[in-house]
Amino acid sequence: MQTSFADGILNIAITGPLIRIDFGTATPTTNAEGKQEVHLTPTQQVVMPLEGFVRSFGLQEQIVRKLIADGVIKVQAPPPASDLVNTSGLTQ
Repeated sequence: MQTSFADGILNIAITGPLIRIDFGTATPTTNAEGKQEVHLTPTQQVVMPLEGFVRSFGLQEQIVRKLIADGVIKVQAPPPASDLVNTSGLTQ
């Protein structure tokens, strides 16, 4: 098995019955104004069937619940209602 490193998921695309997950690395850079920014570079892509994606999501959910129960990560409170955008009147 090959091991690859990624700082995170950059994109998830659905193409028919397949899910394409783009992973990438984050590199700190300084812009022209001298401000620190993070540059995301795609490094690999995983393609899996929809069923495999759904199963992997369930596994990730279980791990997150265990990390919360063990105190490794904390649940963030939802944002105040005033910070949410009301999209009820929007249409496509």
